[in-house]
Amino acid sequence: MARRPTLKKRAPRVDVRRPVILINSDGDASEAVILDVSSGGFRLSVEESPRIGEFVTLQVERERFLAQIRWALGSEAGGVFLEPVDHSSLE
Repeated sequence: MARRPTLKKRAPRVDVRRPVILINSDGDASEAVILDVSSGGFRLSVEESPRIGEFVTLQVERERFLAQIRWALGSEAGGVFLEPVDHSSLE
């Protein structure tokens, strides 16, 4: 089935490109860059791919955001926020 030109696949993305600390479910922290965010998700540049399905915490300065990794491919990964996020704190 072909997608209609008027149908958008996903929410608009906002380019943020900021450093974050990615804390995995074991409590291990690593540096990453949050590339963009949307109404419910995000895309990261990572040195080591997180596990798909893993619950993580993204720390941006003093704020922490609970999330789940939904995909990982090469040096990028993406996920969804588990709680509503004010994106202005990420911009």
